[in-house]
Amino acid sequence: MKRHLILLLLGIAVIATACAVITVNIYFPEKDVKEAYKVLEKELMAPAEKGGEEKPAGKPESSIRFEFVSSAYAQEAGMADKIAEAVKRMPDVVTAYKEMGSRIADTDRLRDSGAVGEANNGLLVEREKGLSPADRKIIEAENENRKTVINGMTRAIIRINRQPETPENISQVKPQATGQFAAIRRDAAKKGWWIQDENGNWGKK
Repeated sequence: MKRHLILLLLGIAVIATACAVITVNIYFPEKDVKEAYKVLEKELMAPAEKGGEEKPAGKPESSIRFEFVSSAYAQEAGMADKIAEAVKRMPDVVTAYKEMGSRIADTDRLRDSGAVGEANNGLLVEREKGLSPADRKIIEAENENRKTVINGMTRAIIRINRQPETPENISQVKPQATGQFAAIRRDAAKKGWWIQDENGNWGKK
């Protein structure tokens, strides 16, 4: 009897342990996430029109420098819009986008000069010494905003999958959200800007 009880308890312990280490694979729609990033930049980073009028939809702000692929966007519109709407319900992320849009002239100036480059982690990296304290503050503020945006996208994907925002789920999704954000930055880079590829190699676009 005792032997059967011991075996039963061991079996329960094995099952409980197995359940504890199960990892939920969270679906990450790469194309839709990329399109959602574009939608968010277009809507939230564009400067407000005088008189409070909104700009007509369909033409992205030229200074943001990204392009819509109409057929691809139409194909993935449902999920991309759903992701974008989830992110827009996060006040901290909306604020981050607006702040990024307000300083785009400064970040363009620094990238044009070659003083900073677009790293593969989605952040700006100082490539030349001698930047002024004011320019360093611009880079720091921009990177803080970018981190907020990436974190927001991470949370949105987890929520759309109807999963809890646990450290394990965040660590699973965040690298993918970061990778797509960095890809957008490389795609939007102007000719002559420093960019870092996925393998860590630097070069001018």
